[in-house]
Amino acid sequence: MHPRSATLATLLLSSLSLMAAILPSNASAADLPTAIIANEGIGFSRMEEGKVIAYDLVDAYDSHKITVADCAAHKADHQSVTWCFASAENMSKFVAATGDNGRNPYIPFVGGHCSLGMSLGNFVARGDPRTAVRIGDVLVLNGNLDVRTRFLMDTERNMDNARLQYQLGLRNGSMAEN
Repeated sequence: MHPRSATLATLLLSSLSLMAAILPSNASAADLPTAIIANEGIGFSRMEEGKVIAYDLVDAYDSHKITVADCAAHKADHQSVTWCFASAENMSKFVAATGDNGRNPYIPFVGGHCSLGMSLGNFVARGDPRTAVRIGDVLVLNGNLDVRTRFLMDTERNMDNARLQYQLGLRNGSMAEN
């Protein structure tokens, strides 16, 4: 086995052992609180020259399009965050998608943090909505397009590691809400 592969395997086994010790055996992602990235209370957004620019996560998820949202006309609150949309139709889809468990499938993976950063244990790296890509049934963000390319080079492993790190960060208090 290549030395780097052995190191990664050891790190992954250590992380899994740590997670088993921290999480009860019946814990699931739905049982965990969330820590969602928001700029001035607006989710799926980024800052540019001191201004918040919001994007429509329904367009990103459903149509694979990055569309600037109109917060003045179309917004909804969910999980203590305001989400903005480009149309009333997308806002309605988002509101209707909230299930009985309070979870909404449109909410970005690992709360909108940079997924590659999260997979490496960086709890503060923010995802940029312009990098949004739907993988299976989740909307994944990364810090920039180069980082997204690196993330996609080993998508399955990076998704697993990001999910694990996010859950561990929530459980041990390493991540603050919003």
